[in-house]
Amino acid sequence: MLTPDADLLFARGFVIFEDHGSVRVSDRFDRRDLERLGLGSVVPGQLGFAETQTPFIHLEFQSQQCDYLAYHRTAVFVE
Repeated sequence: MLTPDADLLFARGFVIFEDHGSVRVSDRFDRRDLERLGLGSVVPGQLGFAETQTPFIHLEFQSQQCDYLAYHRTAVFVE
C-alpha cells in the first residue's frame, strides 16, 4: 500500500517499481519535491542520492502484479 502522495506519483508515472521491488523515480521529478513530500528518506536512499542508505522492505510481487508493473513501466512511466 502506498501513501496518497506516493500513489499519485505512481499513477502519474513519476515512480515505478521493478519486479524485485526496487523503486525508480523519473529523472523529470525534482528530488527536492520528494523531500517536501516526505519521501526523501525512502526512495532516494535506495537510489543512492541521499547521504545515508535507507532499507526498503517489500514483499515479493505475484505474477499478475509483475505483469501490471511491466505495463506501467512501458506505458505510464515518464522517462
